[in-house]
Amino acid sequence: MSEPAHSQGAPGAGRASRVTAALRALRGGPGTLLGLLILIWAVLPLIPDDTGIRFGLGYRAFFTAMLLLGTLFFWFLGKQRIAPPRGSGGVLASLAAVYLVTTGVLVAAGSVYPQFPRPQPPGAAAQEAAGRGKELFWGASVGCFRCHSIGGKGGTRAPDLTHVASRAGQRVPGLTAERYLSEKVKAGATYEYKVPEYAPIMPPFGQVLSQEQLENLVAYLLTLK
Repeated sequence: MSEPAHSQGAPGAGRASRVTAALRALRGGPGTLLGLLILIWAVLPLIPDDTGIRFGLGYRAFFTAMLLLGTLFFWFLGKQRIAPPRGSGGVLASLAAVYLVTTGVLVAAGSVYPQFPRPQPPGAAAQEAAGRGKELFWGASVGCFRCHSIGGKGGTRAPDLTHVASRAGQRVPGLTAERYLSEKVKAGATYEYKVPEYAPIMPPFGQVLSQEQLENLVAYLLTLK
């Protein structure tokens, strides 16, 4: 009665041994490679954006390529015996090659596709916003210049804005120049304060421009001191 039980248990023991052998194989190169690929494509994208660390598609593809190249390199070393370099020149050339393939490539990739946003110099963002606002002021789509003038250029149906940043903070008590200009541009002729000697013809640009465009336009006006 014991022999049948033994014969039935043999296939199960064979399957268990094959599974054990597969697990042992995964502990080596293939298992490490698979684990790192899972880390790159499944774990890194889960890092929150507010950490300031970016692992976008470009970085994940780059890390994957480096991982596969490294795996291929070590596989080649295991299959092919490479003679050590002879002389100091050969050693230096080998070190330079290793640096270029590893650190050099990483530095080049980081320069082209930085992981962290490059810090802007102080005032750079404000200057860029003012530049976009200047384009709006003198552009045909908004056309502020048709009624307002700056430095002798533009229309005369509305107040001269050559030094508007120096006067805007005195228009309405309690409002800074930035706040006054922002509210005035949004409301136009419907705003409570109206410049004397000029007809209230300004349209409410808050209904025409986006919030970003309004901020850019005000940023430009604040440079006119």
